[in-house]
Amino acid sequence: MTLRGLLCRFAAAYLVLLVVVAVVLNLAGASSHTSGNVASLLAAVTWVCMDFAKKNGRYFTPDEKKRAIVGMLVIDMVMQAAVTAAAGLFSGAPVLALGPTMLVLLFVGVLHALVIWFFVGFAGKQQVAAEARRNNKNN
Repeated sequence: MTLRGLLCRFAAAYLVLLVVVAVVLNLAGASSHTSGNVASLLAAVTWVCMDFAKKNGRYFTPDEKKRAIVGMLVIDMVMQAAVTAAAGLFSGAPVLALGPTMLVLLFVGVLHALVIWFFVGFAGKQQVAAEARRNNKNN
């Protein structure tokens, strides 16, 4: 799998998870979708990273890891900006205030960058552990 393939899968998985989780939380009567948003993010990150390792028989090189993290963050922030804009428009607000909106997106971006970075590393550790278990079975 290429890095481009990983990012396309991430975008698709994240979008589907965001929609499904939002619908489920809405049907359950939840007023906030923040935890669902983060759960969707970490599930999508972990899944595509583990899939990359499985399909390639290895985990990321340091350069691939940096590019994957940045790519996932860009995709995430585009989706967050779209959701924020849609929420503002559907709430009846005549105009979104650019300053506060950018501040919220910056805050979310920092938090999501940390989540992405952590779970890319977590998936790598899981890959190493799975490989060690396979090697122990074969010995």
